Amino acid sequence: MLDEWRIKCLVPDLPRAEEVLPYLKSMDEARWYSNFGPLVQQFEAEMADFIRSSSPAYSETPHAVSFSSATTALELLFRVAGLRPGARVLTPALTFSATAASLCITGNTPVFCDVDPDTWDLTPATARALAEKHAIDAVLPVAIYGYPLDLDAWAAFQADTGIPVFVDAAAALGNQKVHPDIPVVFSLHATKPFGVGEGGLLVTGNAELADKCRRMSNFAFDNGTSRTVGTNAKMAEAMAAYGLAQIRRFADVQARRCRVLQDYISHLGLEHFHPATQDYVPGTLLFDAHRGGHGYADALQDALSSAAIQTRKWYFPPLDEHEAFAGTETVSLSADGKLATTGSLKQRLVGLPFHAFLSSEDVALVARHVAKALN
Repeated sequence: MLDEWRIKCLVPDLPRAEEVLPYLKSMDEARWYSNFGPLVQQFEAEMADFIRSSSPAYSETPHAVSFSSATTALELLFRVAGLRPGARVLTPALTFSATAASLCITGNTPVFCDVDPDTWDLTPATARALAEKHAIDAVLPVAIYGYPLDLDAWAAFQADTGIPVFVDAAAALGNQKVHPDIPVVFSLHATKPFGVGEGGLLVTGNAELADKCRRMSNFAFDNGTSRTVGTNAKMAEAMAAYGLAQIRRFADVQARRCRVLQDYISHLGLEHFHPATQDYVPGTLLFDAHRGGHGYADALQDALSSAAIQTRKWYFPPLDEHEAFAGTETVSLSADGKLATTGSLKQRLVGLPFHAFLSSEDVALVARHVAKALN
């Protein structure tokens, strides 16, 4: 591996120091650095308004609860969700390890499944078919690579089946509409389009659920007494300062990311990208290098690496191949029981450089090496 890349795959896009400084000065003046301070409260309120503005399913502003990370947000969500001990939770094998880890850590049982060949995510139709054949207590779909899920369809699935749905939308803040009946967790990690450094956000229409998760993030204190065992998963005021500054510049962040995406499309077209790429700016840009053969993604990745262009095989190997999840049950609609689409995507997908600091010349260079490798 090269020590230095001519073009990096991902570069965080956080507010500059001078953009954050007014909030940090406010924090210093208040001498309040954690424990639900004024910046965290303001950040949660503004994020709730921001998300509500793009979610027509909400007639009222949702509850937004901040956490130290999206992982801790998922963990506390599952702790208070009322699932039975050892609940079997259906989730795709194509996702980041934190998705399944949050289930294991909270005493639940992940059940891995395949993804849809067109959307690359777990769909309500697949979940419904699998739930008819297997015992499933809950479903945890993932807004893969930052492309949004259809939460109206998932709310209908939940209402029809009685199976609760929780959504991991880590990289989809800004794309994912929310629904009052479906809790959604977003990541605010530095690598995400809406990054603050470290942080997570739970958005829900359930006030009681939001309150329980918030209490659990502060050792489950209730009037100074812990009625159950909680943890410390609060967002710090300094991260909220970055969040407030990020809100004010996020439209520009998205515009610059959109410009980079359009540069890619102008050179490579839409054929090799996720079908929703024409409608949404993804969190990471995956190129489908499939030409009928196996291992072609590896060949493309090697070709770009030789040109000092960094790539990533985002979320590969899939979770069913991770040692940490060895022995985890997989369920499939295929006769052979295999996760056929996930296996196929493993051979085909390469994460191209994608961030707001790429120039048009950078994208053109990547595109030329991609085209050369394809030929």
